[in-house]
Amino acid sequence: MKKIFIVLIILITSCKSPSDNKAETKTIALEKLQTSIDSLFNSNIGENEPGAAILVSYDGQMIIGKGYGLRDLETKETITKSTNLRMGSVSKQFAALAVLKLVDEGKISLSDLVYSIFPFETFKDGTTIEQLINHTSGKSDAEEAFFTEWDSTKIAENKDILEWYSKKNRTITKPGEKYQYNNGIYEFIPCIVEKVSGQEFAEFAKENVFNKAGMKKTNFFNLAKPIEIEERAFCYEKDSLGNWKKMDGHFLNGLLGAGGVYASVNDYFQYDLALRNKTILSEKTHEIIFKPSSTEKVNGVESYYAMGWGVTDSTATHTGGWFGTNTFTKRYLDKPLTIAIFMNRNTLFTNDLVKKTDSLVIEYVKNYR
Repeated sequence: MKKIFIVLIILITSCKSPSDNKAETKTIALEKLQTSIDSLFNSNIGENEPGAAILVSYDGQMIIGKGYGLRDLETKETITKSTNLRMGSVSKQFAALAVLKLVDEGKISLSDLVYSIFPFETFKDGTTIEQLINHTSGKSDAEEAFFTEWDSTKIAENKDILEWYSKKNRTITKPGEKYQYNNGIYEFIPCIVEKVSGQEFAEFAKENVFNKAGMKKTNFFNLAKPIEIEERAFCYEKDSLGNWKKMDGHFLNGLLGAGGVYASVNDYFQYDLALRNKTILSEKTHEIIFKPSSTEKVNGVESYYAMGWGVTDSTATHTGGWFGTNTFTKRYLDKPLTIAIFMNRNTLFTNDLVKKTDSLVIEYVKNYR
């Protein structure tokens, strides 16, 4: 009887199809990836510290979506895939999408002169809307100036950025001549959206970008007119004594466009799907998003910028850094893969965390897709 039982086990095992074996191997590989990611993040983030959320999306599936550490050190609430974290400069892609929505509606064109909307001396030189988005406007950075010029007892808002550009000519170089990353100009862009649409920028972005992308709980946050952010992660940095200090009250946290978005891994996954399925804008306008329109040189290597993304032939990336937050997003254009890491602390770009994460994910995709 024992021999018959053994023979039956062998027969059942041998009846597995190649596709079953492949699926089993893939499952084991994914478990290994998840374990490796856990080990990597847990070695960099203590359980009672501010932490991170990570998304790995492949072929339309969220293969990793989870959090590490705490979103609020006082309540000890943990970061999960539904936690809303501050995006920093990753917010720029949403400001660009708001402009592209107006392009889609035929209300403006990327080649339109900024002077036709705001007839300021600064923009009399033929600066276009596209040059604002791709960092070739040739203008001074208002945000940079606000660190020293603005009264830090007041919360600065986009209307103050508008006034700053209106006061005198802020031109440094001819438009289109040179790439110069510019937060202040991205905080001027919402003023164009408001003027053309007749809506408050945060409201316009909510209705026409976030909701269209399936990002139901994502918002632009203005500290001067605060709204409730569901499952909000507060931002932290260590002080000179090694204690974590809240960083959410900075006087520039009323500026939207260059930053200001709060989003979760869940919502960013929906956004990733919407971009790949081209459901936010018309198909024609979607094609513009990752099309390079300006060039810079980084360490002698050419780098390209599109509509809120740094792009190559195969990838679109953007990072973010602000007080108590770091973010990283990377979309592979030659494969259905996206990696996003959001932190409510300023340590993402230490210990090669991004590089190691990318390497682990690429190894999985390469061997088991």
